Amino acid sequence: MAAPLVRNAFLMSTNRLAKPALIAASHAHKGLLQNAVAAQMRCCVCGIKTGPAESEENSSQAEQSPWTLMSAVCMVRRPLIMAELSDVERRYKAHLEQLHLETSVLSDHELQLIEEKVKLKQRRSRGYDDDDEDGSLLLAADKEDLAADKFQEFQPADRLTEADMKNDRSSQLRKLGVPLYLLVKQKLGDKAVWVMPQGSRQEGETLRQTAERILLTCCGTHLRTTFYGNAPCGFYKYKYPRTMRSENNVGAKVFFFKAELTGGDIECDSEGVEEFAWVTPEEMKEYLPQKYLDSVLPFATCL
Repeated sequence: MAAPLVRNAFLMSTNRLAKPALIAASHAHKGLLQNAVAAQMRCCVCGIKTGPAESEENSSQAEQSPWTLMSAVCMVRRPLIMAELSDVERRYKAHLEQLHLETSVLSDHELQLIEEKVKLKQRRSRGYDDDDEDGSLLLAADKEDLAADKFQEFQPADRLTEADMKNDRSSQLRKLGVPLYLLVKQKLGDKAVWVMPQGSRQEGETLRQTAERILLTCCGTHLRTTFYGNAPCGFYKYKYPRTMRSENNVGAKVFFFKAELTGGDIECDSEGVEEFAWVTPEEMKEYLPQKYLDSVLPFATCL
């Protein structure tokens, strides 16, 4: 009986000690809340701005920025055929084929071919006449002859298309073995320049939504594309000409979004777009200013 009495006495003493501590913690927490409310009321009376007001101030400062936010689309048409092999690649390919020939095991067709040759030799040694053989039986050698005939009839398509021969850069069916990038001759200010499709952000739009709208405006509704994400893949900043520059309108900050062509054609009927071209990275030098080219070429060719 002594042990239960001692345990009950210990629990009662623990509860007596813990209860004042909990009451003190509760009073302290209540005091902190009262102090916070009082501080917020003093801030409101004195005109001091708290957190939400600071966010409103930051948004107003962003609206007053002298830089215009713009989105641009880095549109790529992926290669449609395999690129031509270099001399090193051709020699390495021949080496792999020879290595495979020396180390690989025989296929079922090759085993059947060897087996039929052995059987045919044995039949001929016994005086077997080939004319008596059932013509409906298709041997492995016959399959090889049929495959060889079909291969002779096959004519591979030319790697050069009509657009390549005419050097028609408005066609996406050129340079089938390398990626092509879309450039448009767009009116910016009082003159037209070659750039990737770009435009200003409108109120309430995300930069990705701006890029989608600009592509739809510049290229029409028949072009099918896939955007790679909501985050920009590149950035470029430029100042307007001095005649167009003002204190509240210094220049533009352009954020590029990567997109891939999946089908369709471009309808260049927009008032702000005069021409368009599908070009290789090497051909970009003929269209883009050097500073602009240095900014877009690294992220365009690495994705």
